[in-house]
Amino acid sequence: MAQVGCAFCPGTACTAEDIESTPQLCPRRVTPEALEQAERIRGGDATVKRYAEVASDVEKTGYRKWPRVQELIEFCARLQIERIGVAFCVGLREETQSLLKILEGHGLSVEAVACTVNGGCNPVGQALVLNACNTQLNVIMGLCLGHDILFTQFSDAPVTTLVVKDRVTCHNTVGPLVNRYWRNALTPST
Repeated sequence: MAQVGCAFCPGTACTAEDIESTPQLCPRRVTPEALEQAERIRGGDATVKRYAEVASDVEKTGYRKWPRVQELIEFCARLQIERIGVAFCVGLREETQSLLKILEGHGLSVEAVACTVNGGCNPVGQALVLNACNTQLNVIMGLCLGHDILFTQFSDAPVTTLVVKDRVTCHNTVGPLVNRYWRNALTPST
């Protein structure tokens, strides 16, 4: 099993010409076969190539100007995606209704399925319902941890996340990573 350490790299290894100058846990050293396979996929799969190009263009055009919802709209427009699915937590019904109004206002056809479809939390059911609706892209709106994984696993369409559920931080999951109080409280003492 490989181990990698990008999070602690000074940030120069990705483009270093001399592989020997990279940190010991650099993926370029540890998993070169995986990266070679990734390059073959990126270069040979037309869908992957197109999604990457559009994602890069949307990032470049809207950088620090567009919120994520606008990026989603632009991404869909540039890929000519017309039919979106939304898998949402019932705790975010009001926010999901706002999202649907925005997306539909931009000409998108949207199907939304609640987490409680057919009783209980049912992310597999959400995915299969949206598969039956032939959505081209599915959006997660606040599914529970684990349920988001199952939804993604069973979705036929590609999946992006708009809202990650965090009941404590009002869905601001990065909050505990940038707030010293939470960071200290969550970090085990050594």
